[in-house]
Amino acid sequence: PKRDYKTLVLDILITGDSSVTGDKAENDAKIAKFSEHLRSELQDKTRFNIINDAESLDKIKAADDKQDLHNCNGCEITLAKELGAELVVVPNVFRMSHLISTLHVEFKDANTGKLIKRKAYDFRGNTDQAWERAIKYAMRDLKDWDRN
Repeated sequence: PKRDYKTLVLDILITGDSSVTGDKAENDAKIAKFSEHLRSELQDKTRFNIINDAESLDKIKAADDKQDLHNCNGCEITLAKELGAELVVVPNVFRMSHLISTLHVEFKDANTGKLIKRKAYDFRGNTDQAWERAIKYAMRDLKDWDRN
C-alpha cells in the first residue's frame, strides 16, 4: 500500500491522578520506549509515513522540553508544519488507577489544526506487556484507516 500523510508523532504524555501516575524515572523510561514503539508500529502497520529521523526527533524533544507540546494551544501544529507533516498524532496515557489506564490517540490535521480522529484503548496494568498490548490494539484498529 502506498504511504500517505507525512505524520508527526508526539511523545506519549502520562496523565492522571499523581498518586498513580508513577515515579518520574519509571515514567520517563516508559515514555521513551513506547513513544519509539508507537512510531515504529505506525510506520510498519499503517499507511502513515512517520517522521522518525534523528534530527526531527531531536527537534520534537527540544520543543517539548521548552513547552509541553500536548498543552500549548497549537504549538504542535507549528512544529508539524516546520517538519513538513500533514498529520499530527497526539498520544496520551491516562492512568485512572494503578491497574487501569487508557491510551488516547488523537489525529490532527497539520494545516488546519482540526481534530480528525480520536480513539481510546483501555488497558490493565502498568507492565511493558500491557502497554505493548494497548499499542497493538491501536494498530489493529488504525491499519485500514484513511483520512477520507
